Amino acid sequence: MDKIKICEAMYALPGGVVVRRRKSLVIPVVLLAVGVALLVLNSVYNAALTNNLRSALVFIGASLALTGIILGAARCFGSTGAPYYQAGRCYLGYDELYFDRSESGAVADSIAASNVSRLLTMPRAQVPAVTVCMYRTPDNGFVAMQAFEYVDLEYRPLTGLQIVDRKAPQAA
Repeated sequence: MDKIKICEAMYALPGGVVVRRRKSLVIPVVLLAVGVALLVLNSVYNAALTNNLRSALVFIGASLALTGIILGAARCFGSTGAPYYQAGRCYLGYDELYFDRSESGAVADSIAASNVSRLLTMPRAQVPAVTVCMYRTPDNGFVAMQAFEYVDLEYRPLTGLQIVDRKAPQAA
């Protein structure tokens, strides 16, 4: 199961349907600002606060500020971006669905028929004997999926990569 190969196949779609894009810096900046605000609040009202409240403000403020710094650095200096679906204006979420080996035929049929709703409602297993890797939009308007079967200590492709794009212009 190679998420990178699935991403590369989506990036190679004609018309730039899916592009690699960095996630926004809004959340890390907000976390950093709230953390710093809590630390400033602690220093301004230091005498009026109880010891427990001061400790909580310092701990929560420092944790939020540190989380914001780490997320911001990862988003700024990270080498990879996330798959972004341009027609739907959203990032693609990654899911792995696990099924019993007895369901491999039904899983392969669902992927071949591009029946995402059936695949999502099938009974799942805890052990990944058959795994479906999929990138999808929240409304399932775009789905890239492939099934793998665990055989002889490795995952082997059960199906080819199937891409479903409901927002693509239909040929008449």
